[in-house]
Amino acid sequence: MENVVQEIIMIAIIVAIGIAIITFSVSVLYPQIVLTSQAQVASNIASETTLSVGPLLTNEGSGSMVVEVYNPAEEGNVSIIAFFVPQSYETSVSLVTPPSTSSLQVYLQNGKPAESLTLNRVYDLNGRLLYDGELKAYSVPFNSPVTLSVSGYQPGDVAVIWVMYGQGYTFRIGYTFTGVPS
Repeated sequence: MENVVQEIIMIAIIVAIGIAIITFSVSVLYPQIVLTSQAQVASNIASETTLSVGPLLTNEGSGSMVVEVYNPAEEGNVSIIAFFVPQSYETSVSLVTPPSTSSLQVYLQNGKPAESLTLNRVYDLNGRLLYDGELKAYSVPFNSPVTLSVSGYQPGDVAVIWVMYGQGYTFRIGYTFTGVPS
C-alpha cells in the first residue's frame, strides 16, 4: 500500500512539472515564435515594396506630399504616418520616431479621407520595438497614390514617412523622407 501511495505522489509531481513546462512554453515561447514568424512575413513584403514620395509642398506651417506604396504582389492595405523633423536629422532618419500626436490627414486617390487607426506598438523587421505607445496611423491601399497633409512645418524641416504592415504585430516595412524642392 505504501508503494502505491508513493507512486501516486510521484505521478502527481511529474504531471505538475509537465503542466508547468507547457504553461511556460505557451506564455513565454509562443509569443516570441509568433513575433518571429510575422517579422519574416513583413520582411518578405518589405523586400518587394517600393515607397515613392513626391516633393514636400508647403503653405503657412503645413505641408503636403503624394506617396505611393508599390508592391504588385500585394492587394491589401498598409498603415502610414508622416511627421516633421529638422533637416539636420536626415542622416539618422531611420532612428527618429514620430511624436505622440500629429496633425496628419490622408486622402485616397478618389479624394475621400483614409480610415484612421490606432497602433500600440511598432517593431522593426528584426523584431525590435521601435515605438511603444499609441500612434495614430492611416490605412491606405498598396499600389495607389495617396495625398498626405501634415501641419506643424517649420522652415528647414523634412517630412518623414513610415509605412507599416502587420496582422497582430505591426512592423515598419519602409520609411523615407522628403523636403521642400530647391
